[in-house]
Amino acid sequence: MDLHERLLIQVSARDVYDAAVLAGHPHAGLVFTGQASHDAVRMVRRHGYDGPVLADRRRYAGSARLRGTVRLSPHWIADQVEAGATEILTDSGYIGAGDGDAIRSTLEQAGQWDDVIAVLPVHARWVREDRAVLLASIAAYGGPVALVVEDGPAFEPLPLPLLSAGVAALGALACGAPWSAIGVREVLRHLYPEPHEVRGGWRRGGARSAFVPSVMEFWPVERLKKLRALTCPCSTCHGRMIAWLADAEELVVNTHNSKVLHRLHLQLLSSTHRLEWWRRRMTSNVRVT
Repeated sequence: MDLHERLLIQVSARDVYDAAVLAGHPHAGLVFTGQASHDAVRMVRRHGYDGPVLADRRRYAGSARLRGTVRLSPHWIADQVEAGATEILTDSGYIGAGDGDAIRSTLEQAGQWDDVIAVLPVHARWVREDRAVLLASIAAYGGPVALVVEDGPAFEPLPLPLLSAGVAALGALACGAPWSAIGVREVLRHLYPEPHEVRGGWRRGGARSAFVPSVMEFWPVERLKKLRALTCPCSTCHGRMIAWLADAEELVVNTHNSKVLHRLHLQLLSSTHRLEWWRRRMTSNVRVT
């Protein structure tokens, strides 16, 4: 059991009873999120889930987030091992724009453990203006890393795993990332800037959002009523108009999301030129206003 070319579903630790439904198909897996996520890993293992499972403590997010120079916890590492996590993630703090000290601290500390994935939650500037510096730091480190990218302008995908991502998780896989994770809820598809500003319709919390493959976007379910002519062939929707999800329960919406994304993931894996497939999907999608 490994993470090779997996599209993981990132959920909250409280979603433990629904998690296996959302990530029960081939080439999938789970990332539990939050301080109790190692407990969720232990619970799904006890209930027989045998796919890849990770635990992201997410100390890098929220109004009380910690800076990337914070001491990484050996107890957190040990808890994941004991719980049966497939790979071990550091409980990193946030790495702000130009904060080279935070990158160095995170990577130097992560290097004290063998085969631990160093989580790098970075300001968007690191994957745009300072991309070369970021990649040089990762290359010098030499160990496995995973990025979390704070909300900002769109960027070209990198061949590195993404946590707490939206559709960019597929872009990372297309660019050669070994695995990537897409959030089941809006708050788990973003690393919001702090203090948080509402821009472009971002919404905190557990608001239901459905993935619409024709536009390659997650939409708040209320907006689906504009798509009455659009059907969905997934095994949750059974060919119905996608607008029916506006009145569906959150688990139903999220199950639709995971199945549609799984189908796209399989298309990506079977493509001869994956990055071209990704760019074509992102430029040829239908825009609906």
